[in-house]
Amino acid sequence: MATAGITGAKLASKATKGVASAKKKRMPFVAANGLLVLLPAAIYLQHLASIGSFDTTFYVIQAIELVAGFTNLTLMGLNIRDGLKMARVRSA
Repeated sequence: MATAGITGAKLASKATKGVASAKKKRMPFVAANGLLVLLPAAIYLQHLASIGSFDTTFYVIQAIELVAGFTNLTLMGLNIRDGLKMARVRSA
């Protein structure tokens, strides 16, 4: 995942507008969401599950994780759509 992001950033390094720019703007949010929300939530949920603590805290954190995951999937889906759009324009 990181390799794809780095490669895309290098390929579109000069893009300041258009589809490539939109993709570049989304990627920091995807990365930050993964590192600052999804990863800590997964680790803490694993800890809570290992001690059998399926209380309100567990379900609140799980809901936050699901929303963050859906957000990342949506942003990555938009990037895939835009990448396909760029490929069609390039091949035409």
